[in-house]
Amino acid sequence: MLAIKMPNVEVIFKQLAGSLVERSERGYAILIIKDDTDTFSYKTYSDITQLNSDKDMYSNDNYIAIKDCLTFSPTKCYVFRVGEEEGNLNKVLQLLESRVKTGWITIVNGTNDDFVALTSWIKSKEMRGKTYKAVVYKVATTDSRHIVNFYNSSVTYTDERGERPGVEYCPSLVGILARCNINRGATYFECTNLMSVEEIEGNGDIDENRDKALSEGKFILFNDEDVVKVARGINSLTTTDGINYTEDMKFIDMVETMDLINDDITTTFIDTYLGKYKNNYDNQMLFVSAINSYFKNLANEYVLDNNYNNKVDIDTENQLNAWLGVGKTEASTWDETTLKNNTFKRSVFLKGDIKILGAMEDLKFTVMLF
Repeated sequence: MLAIKMPNVEVIFKQLAGSLVERSERGYAILIIKDDTDTFSYKTYSDITQLNSDKDMYSNDNYIAIKDCLTFSPTKCYVFRVGEEEGNLNKVLQLLESRVKTGWITIVNGTNDDFVALTSWIKSKEMRGKTYKAVVYKVATTDSRHIVNFYNSSVTYTDERGERPGVEYCPSLVGILARCNINRGATYFECTNLMSVEEIEGNGDIDENRDKALSEGKFILFNDEDVVKVARGINSLTTTDGINYTEDMKFIDMVETMDLINDDITTTFIDTYLGKYKNNYDNQMLFVSAINSYFKNLANEYVLDNNYNNKVDIDTENQLNAWLGVGKTEASTWDETTLKNNTFKRSVFLKGDIKILGAMEDLKFTVMLF
């Protein structure tokens, strides 16, 4: 019996890297704060001037944290408030998901339990094709392309705060990573609000300690003479299989582009095609043409390699397997044209081959739309 479920739209990225599909806006920083100064649920800011008007709504520590984030000019900064007494993180995350589709999340002055809970939430959303990302602090087990695990023990600010615990730099980091989004990598990004950072500790010399931390998926800052910089723009992914999780996916800029494409193709399919077109070959090719135009635009903006043939087409192998899976054995004798014209029930099978700039190898993906 066919199980009836909500329409499922997945964009699955595998090995290494009509209508016009418009790129979605990126660069959102999301702060979760614990504060009883006011009773609002969430606020949105585009610059520090807007924040200054609301200064009295926050404790001083939370106001400074939001200001730190905005210092690096993310497209938007969302602030979600949870009462210090109630401490209902799950409720805030539900509200967040209903208001913001994607973005970089952290918890201001979060505890280890807070960051473990956020890590679990991000992983659960990743399994459902969501593209939220988080900066957490010294979480023992992360291993996710959507989680940055910050590890420096302390930072020294350029202002009167001086030396402070490393966890307090998480709001700045989501501002930095939201600012970088798909436009640049975070490697060697200058942390302009810091004077110095406590280097990562270990059993070797300073270079060996840095390299070991990076190999373990730890996001670290380092002192480059009188400037503090991001050592490498990596996430916490350490377990790879060469197919679904590759070495390229350890880099934040690679995942940002993958997530951009995921969100744009998924949103366009849901908004423009889902339930509105009959599932025949001609209509599938309208969608294919739209995606290929989208890839061309990304190449023109140097998100994809403009010297590479970035294309998507019908995935005849998966479509054939779908027919064979329901007992239609004669499908094995169909040529490619016949197979493409025999669409499978309500499903759309697509495959693509793209090259994201910054990667040394292709990043291939398969799109299966149900």
